Amino acid sequence: MKRINKTKLTLSLTLFLIAQMTFAQITNQDSLKSIKTIGIFDGKKITVGNFETETVFKINEYCISLTDISQSLVDSLIGKKIMVTGKLKIVIGKTFPAKTSTDGTIYEPYKEPDKMFIIKPSFTILN
Repeated sequence: MKRINKTKLTLSLTLFLIAQMTFAQITNQDSLKSIKTIGIFDGKKITVGNFETETVFKINEYCISLTDISQSLVDSLIGKKIMVTGKLKIVIGKTFPAKTSTDGTIYEPYKEPDKMFIIKPSFTILN
């Protein structure tokens, strides 16, 4: 009887330890890459994406979220050459499944374009 109890205890402990190792999470500390871009800021709000849309400001090919910049700062930067620095966050676009029509036509799967955001931007006006 003692041997069965020891076996059960050993088996339970082993399964518990395996479960702990299996579900351990890896944390990436500050894994976002620093970025710097220079361009003319036009201050226009642009909608990016087709199915998963978001309204942003754009500088070159990078997006800046509306919540990351105040309206007074936007007004002061319009038409000026600026340098934007921050962290680059790439939002990978989802792939939507292929569609079929009633006449049997099969359409290609659609991939939403990737969006490159500058997180925690800081702005410098250049002459």
